[in-house]
Amino acid sequence: MAERTPVIMNPAARSTKAARMVTTVQALKPKPEMHYTSYAGHAALIAEQLAREGCELIVAAGGDGTVNEVLQGICKVNATRPDTSTHTALGTLPAGTMNVFAYEIGYPSHRKLSKPWQIMSSGSRKTIDLWMANDQYFLQLAGIGVDAEVVRHTTWDMKKRYGPLSYVMSGIRVLNDRPPCLSVRLPGRPDMLGSLVLVGNGKHYGGPFSMFRRARQRDGLLDVIIFRERLNAWHGLQMLCGALVDGYRSSEDIDYLQLDEFTVVSEATTALQVDGELSGHTPVIFKKAPFPLRIAAL
Repeated sequence: MAERTPVIMNPAARSTKAARMVTTVQALKPKPEMHYTSYAGHAALIAEQLAREGCELIVAAGGDGTVNEVLQGICKVNATRPDTSTHTALGTLPAGTMNVFAYEIGYPSHRKLSKPWQIMSSGSRKTIDLWMANDQYFLQLAGIGVDAEVVRHTTWDMKKRYGPLSYVMSGIRVLNDRPPCLSVRLPGRPDMLGSLVLVGNGKHYGGPFSMFRRARQRDGLLDVIIFRERLNAWHGLQMLCGALVDGYRSSEDIDYLQLDEFTVVSEATTALQVDGELSGHTPVIFKKAPFPLRIAAL
């Protein structure tokens, strides 16, 4: 590992628990260079500055929000460098409410941060596909419809108080709302209609749940699940089975596709989330980023 390995972290993410996590991260060996955020969007600005200074690796310690912000900052600089071998790599430590990307690359527990840190220390790097939803970069997942509304209704205070359970609470509330009418537009094919569109670059969605059974991070394709009808108890059972077994399959009311580019539009403005963070609204163009992403992983 380079002598300078910056770690970006929100010290107030979950009050006393956050304080304990800060202490745990600070104690890692080799010693990290700590950078603490103070407001929404701060992690992206710190990551951008560190990348411009030539840091080979920047580590996001926290949940999906911190990872997403650090990704935006890194990619803003990497986009200006034609030689991908000079690109700043992304690392992550699962030290927040939920870090789906950490699950995907095999870092599931905040109790064992020394393991991923050792991997980063070894200099192990690999390259994965990087995607864009309009002008936002994302590396793991995206969604339009109910799941984005869940993100929108899950406040910062709820996450601090209830942790991952806060998303379940918001989900119960949102399922009573009228679902949107979404159109998935595919090049050279008829539009496909649905009420919810889930997008994955990896298998995991919402934590340890393996939703996208055919997903690979380096196959040049996004896995796309379209729920044709309003979510109900049957869909809930399918979601549970998919999460607990081996992911979704196409069925009478679910379409499972693998695509490299598509657009989602809606009759009324509908929320978009990428990597677990609210990131705009329809219409949304999904496409591959002009460059891949280097990550710290085996």
